[in-house]
Amino acid sequence: MGDSDAKAVIQALTEEISLAHSGLGGAMMGIADSYMELACGAGRGYGVHAQYREHNLNTGKPVTELAQELAAWAADINAKAAALDTKRETLARLKAAAGLP
Repeated sequence: MGDSDAKAVIQALTEEISLAHSGLGGAMMGIADSYMELACGAGRGYGVHAQYREHNLNTGKPVTELAQELAAWAADINAKAAALDTKRETLARLKAAAGLP
């Protein structure tokens, strides 16, 4: 791979990582809000989080299904985090091979 090709691949991967980082951070903040709502109704309480507020532990309503949804969401976050780690490792290797910091 030529020097300009390597730099283009590094740039593209850097952009992918930035987008993945942003999306993953948003998902983590969203799931945190949902867990806060489900636990005690103390999150943001609107939109996607409203159902968790309406069924929080203090209401006595069933929470198993919502907890399972959040567990599935957490598994998705885990998979995305693993993919991000892999991209970061690849980027580090490419930069090292190109002699870049």
